[in-house]
Amino acid sequence: MEVERGESSSRKRKWERPPVVAATTHEQQAKEQSPLTLATLKAVKEQVEKRGNRISHGVIVKYFDNSDAPYDWLLPGWVAEERYVPSGRKGLGRIYKYYCDPTGHMYYSKRVILFGWKKMNIICLDT
Repeated sequence: MEVERGESSSRKRKWERPPVVAATTHEQQAKEQSPLTLATLKAVKEQVEKRGNRISHGVIVKYFDNSDAPYDWLLPGWVAEERYVPSGRKGLGRIYKYYCDPTGHMYYSKRVILFGWKKMNIICLDT
């Protein structure tokens, strides 16, 4: 980028729209996941239908299981849900993370899950 004499480079820069994140649908992601994960996703979908679909416009929802790197601590059949909620005009936003057990019950933090697993003597992880 060229800068004319006497002008700072910040004045020449134009605002650029951030790249659009490709939203993958529930069915596209389900093709690559285990049968336990598919059963959990089905239970989650049923829970969403009971509550009513209250996801706002522009929200991108992605599902992950224990085969994905950041969620390899999850037990088989558990699913992590990430919701990207855009805010502001610069494309910035927030990612909300939810965790679902095989019955479709939703948890809101890793800490709660690990505490529950430890209490039930299922597993104890050092984090």
